[in-house]
Amino acid sequence: MDDDDLPAFPLPPASGLAPAADFARRREQCPFGRVRLPSGDSAILLVRHADVAAAVTSPALSRNHLLTDAPRRSGEPNFLYDPDLLINQSERSHAAVHRVATRAMNHERVAAHLPVVRQVADALVDAMTADGRRGGELVAGYTDRLPLLSITRLLGIPADDCDRIRRWSGAYTHSHPGTPQERARLVAEFGEYVRGVVSGGSDAALLADLVDPPDTGIRLSTDELVSLTRLMLSAGVEAPATVLGRAMLRLLGDDAADWRAFVRRRTDPAAMADELLRLVYAGNVAALRTATTDLALPSGTVPRGTAVLLAWISALHDPAVYRQPEALLPHRDGPKFVGFGGGRHYCPGRRLGRAILAVGLDRLRARLPGLRLATDGPFPIAEREVGGMVTTLPVRW
Repeated sequence: MDDDDLPAFPLPPASGLAPAADFARRREQCPFGRVRLPSGDSAILLVRHADVAAAVTSPALSRNHLLTDAPRRSGEPNFLYDPDLLINQSERSHAAVHRVATRAMNHERVAAHLPVVRQVADALVDAMTADGRRGGELVAGYTDRLPLLSITRLLGIPADDCDRIRRWSGAYTHSHPGTPQERARLVAEFGEYVRGVVSGGSDAALLADLVDPPDTGIRLSTDELVSLTRLMLSAGVEAPATVLGRAMLRLLGDDAADWRAFVRRRTDPAAMADELLRLVYAGNVAALRTATTDLALPSGTVPRGTAVLLAWISALHDPAVYRQPEALLPHRDGPKFVGFGGGRHYCPGRRLGRAILAVGLDRLRARLPGLRLATDGPFPIAEREVGGMVTTLPVRW
């Protein structure tokens, strides 16, 4: 089949948070089929959990978007094609940056950061409920701001700079609606600002762990620190904000039955966060990889030089692995969450992102147990590089 005749990806979306309907058909009938990307390039779309789990840990699949002749997701530039981005760096530089970032956001360090995240969450609820208000906008007032304010505080960045950072990061991840020239200007401003942050001598906890990492024997260059910090302030903020917004829409839908159960049963927020990650993660977004050698997967062999797309939401809803995949079942048995990657590309910020999600859920439960949707919708979803973000969620409490 000619590339022009291939089905287009992203697949036609379903309504709300549901996976695209074609994922289920493909898992049954076409688990190794090719699709056409917006750039015009083609890729094999992996939709079964077995294939995605094997692919995500394979060293034969490269995340480097700058490889010679690497297929492109889109014809337009975005942050994935930044030569300083972690996934596009040399093996040696990548290993050093990844080790420092992983050490800075390990279990012990994230536990030490939790009081800051709780303080931010409570301050946001205080602002929403000020003057006796009984309703408000949950995305603008909470889910979109909790990750940004938490991470900027941990990096020693003033809260007054957050609006600028949001605008800059939107340009960097290509979610900003401006012209290419305007986005380029904003990205340049973002880089200069972050350079000032990492060179400013702040003793903020997370930044200090990046600039002067203990127990690693590694000192990153200023350029490496700028690249890492910029990524944390862009995709590292957008990803948990996207999941938290999607999670709250899922919990408050269907007359808030799942939210009321979460409140009534005192479900462990970490377990609820893990299950919501599985259930609502990413939407129709899929990760692009390129095979550097032939790679045998359960459903077929990927030839060298071929692109593959890892369809997270399809893998995480695979009934061969998850019983009742559309149901919200905290504490369910199942394999490790595949959406954080694996091997040398295992996301170093995964623990912090999960912690922000769990704290965000927990503080809303503690402070606003009667939370419910204020309207029947619709609730628009904007497709971003990190997933489909809920843009508005009017609520009452």
